[in-house]
Amino acid sequence: MDQASLTPPKTTYLPIFIGRQTIYDNRLNVWGYELLFRSSGNDNVAQFSDPEQATAMVITEGFSMATESIPKGRKIFINYPTGLLLKNAPLALPKENCVIEVLETVKPNPEIIASLSTLKDNGYTIALDDYVGQPGYDPLLELADIIKVEFLGRPWTELIKIGQKLHKYRCLLLAEKVENRPTLELAASLGFSYFQGFFFSRPEIITGRTIPTAVVNRIRLIHEINAKDFEVSQVAKIISQDPGLSFRLLKHINSVFYSFRHNVRSISQAVTLMGSRAIKQWAMLSMLADIGSEGKNQELLFSSVHRARFLEILAVEANQRKHDPDTMFLLGLFSNLDAMLNLPMEDILIHLPLEKDIGAALRGEDNFMRQWIKMTIAVERGDWTSVVSMIDFFRLDEQKTAMNHLRAADWAYKMLFAQQATENPSLK
Repeated sequence: MDQASLTPPKTTYLPIFIGRQTIYDNRLNVWGYELLFRSSGNDNVAQFSDPEQATAMVITEGFSMATESIPKGRKIFINYPTGLLLKNAPLALPKENCVIEVLETVKPNPEIIASLSTLKDNGYTIALDDYVGQPGYDPLLELADIIKVEFLGRPWTELIKIGQKLHKYRCLLLAEKVENRPTLELAASLGFSYFQGFFFSRPEIITGRTIPTAVVNRIRLIHEINAKDFEVSQVAKIISQDPGLSFRLLKHINSVFYSFRHNVRSISQAVTLMGSRAIKQWAMLSMLADIGSEGKNQELLFSSVHRARFLEILAVEANQRKHDPDTMFLLGLFSNLDAMLNLPMEDILIHLPLEKDIGAALRGEDNFMRQWIKMTIAVERGDWTSVVSMIDFFRLDEQKTAMNHLRAADWAYKMLFAQQATENPSLK
């Protein structure tokens, strides 16, 4: 696989950054996402003199592109400003999975209530953002299907009062900015059904916990496979010795991700057809997936693979001379290992003899390589000020970077879900 393969030509991507914040249910399974959009100077958007019309296009196009890498059935929250709500702009999106999020800046005047009532009559789900007990919001509370309450920085006594007040309304409750386990447990005890926050992307350190032997072996194998002098024949030999990996490889290469006319039936044939880089990446992704594929780990896995591909592409775009695309791929792939294993990164890296600056970046030290990880996190969180600053720092083209982020998401989704889609078309 050469560098040209890092920019697949089949899909048209607009230069729109898409932040994606995960929402979990009370079993800590992924239930939906809040999407945040930022246009990067797209000519199709710039041609509108009306800012609201331009915003509407960014939301519509961004929603369409984002759903390409989101499993079917997940709810998607979209923030709408007052002007677009008054124009019933959400009608452009599918009511089956779109949740209209009414920001705290939207005033509950009669015009807004009438517009939201129309949307609700048309089958749309309405969510009220950042409710903290402010007066005058009863009409919105009566309409809302979901009410979001921000937990960060609020006294527990205040949160308990808010929770008790909201129980009289026929709606579901979503706790946002959940930062730790006690906050999650408080929200659950107050009857909240959904949860959103950085707690789910951080390691929950358990005293005395050690890294499982099976995981240690898999991590070491990942490192061996990623060695620069590793040959395809050796990769095939290692995979052949693992029945689970062998079965998974044949399933993968015969899935919708590839378009071979005849089924591939041997490991050696599969390895030859995929090539050195592709087979090494697939092996690393498969081993990482074995660490955990349920609950928050499923989302952390997607985030890791998305970051890996994004950084790999950026290494080419930025002409990264110190670290090649394979190293940048590894940096992104391992960036969530601590959260997936609930262990300090320091303990995990003992088993991974990485280059010094790569290990330092994964530990969170503020070196040059850490800035690449920070940029991926900033995009995920919708921190657009930091994103633009880092794009300038790395001397990247903003429009290309936005499109590459979308390409990376599409690739990550296909790598992780193409096989499932073949076995179960409803997952497409």
